[in-house]
Amino acid sequence: MQQKETLIKIPFTHERANPPFEGDDIRYPEGLVRHFLKTYTKAGDKVFDPFAGLGTTLFVAEEMGRTPYGIEADRNRFEWVAGQLEHWQNLLHGDAAKIGTLGFPKMDFCMTSPPYMPKHHKWNPLFAGNPKHAGYDKYLKQMGRIFGLVADQMKKGGIVIVQADNLHHGHIYTPLVRDLSQVIEKSLTLQNEIIVEWLNPKPGYTHTHCLIFKK
Repeated sequence: MQQKETLIKIPFTHERANPPFEGDDIRYPEGLVRHFLKTYTKAGDKVFDPFAGLGTTLFVAEEMGRTPYGIEADRNRFEWVAGQLEHWQNLLHGDAAKIGTLGFPKMDFCMTSPPYMPKHHKWNPLFAGNPKHAGYDKYLKQMGRIFGLVADQMKKGGIVIVQADNLHHGHIYTPLVRDLSQVIEKSLTLQNEIIVEWLNPKPGYTHTHCLIFKK
């Protein structure tokens, strides 16, 4: 089923406590995942997050009777999520760029928020800051490669949702939503861009973007 709306309103409420080693700046709220799982999935579907973070997609999928799968590169986040997930064996510690070697089954649905990078930074989060891979262009190229692998992991007709924000640093603006859309479109078909207006938002964070792709 194709999403028709272009604006939705979701409460910005975190239902799970953060681990002591993290703030809440890397998490989208559970209500956002619930909205898209209700729209695009059914009980028993395989739900994937290649940048699992603090596990919001995986926890909500499990709560709703879907089967979660994911990858997380950060050891602390991986251990914290796996320690609370019923399907802990489906979360792997590793690099999303190695999806094809990890033995995952084909997925019905994917929802993720990848690491962000401002265009004026050199430190590339996809390579842990390795100076050989410094720069925004290499970040975008690797994002395109990773989502090409995500596309290979999806069943035909599978939906991939990417949550992202444009970045403002003083007078420097990074159109991250547009740039991610362009590199991901090389492997997946863009269906829609949804603006999510946060109800009771954090100061300075009133909305976000969800890009809807189809295999």
